[in-house]
Amino acid sequence: MTINNIVDSATGTPFSGREIYENVNPKITGLYAGEGSVLDIGCGSGALGAWIKRENRQAVVHGVDISAEAGITAAERLDSFWCVDLDLSPLPETGLKYDLIILGDILEHLKRPDLFLAGINDHLAADGKVIVSVPNIANYSIRLRLLFGQFRYTETGIMDRTHLRFFTWHSFSELINRSGFAIEKRLFISRFSGFLLHFFFPLLAVQFIVKLRRR
Repeated sequence: MTINNIVDSATGTPFSGREIYENVNPKITGLYAGEGSVLDIGCGSGALGAWIKRENRQAVVHGVDISAEAGITAAERLDSFWCVDLDLSPLPETGLKYDLIILGDILEHLKRPDLFLAGINDHLAADGKVIVSVPNIANYSIRLRLLFGQFRYTETGIMDRTHLRFFTWHSFSELINRSGFAIEKRLFISRFSGFLLHFFFPLLAVQFIVKLRRR
């Protein structure tokens, strides 16, 4: 286990104490296919990486997060951890080309998610994959609120006050294509399922989760 650059960023640790750091998205774990080297960007306290290492004891899992506080726990769980503000600094050069890079609810927090996603290519193995999840600003509940003139930030969820960027399925798909990737698998988080979700996911999904390959 290696812990690197554990210092508070200029903005402190904005998610300090939130239980969200221990969340493991079951849709993301469902897309894990036993990849041997994994970079979890926005790893929080390393809960997802710990799950991967239980599933695949041979896996090497590295983590990156802005929170130095969460990083203390992540460094105990993962093989290495780096504390990085991705708007100010590049990803660390770890010496690995990763079989899988995970961006779980990260792009919406970045000033230039387009440049960041395109740059992920430099850290991928030749046949590496990327798992990305983003919230859906075009969810019907947000549309209804906008209809009545409401645009209110919240502590968590689609309207999390720390979100800098917002995505619909169309804009998310365009971003993926421009960044040199293609969608291999797609999943959604929604209260709906079956026929309705299949045909109306741009409206009904709360979150989009995709697994990408290079084009």
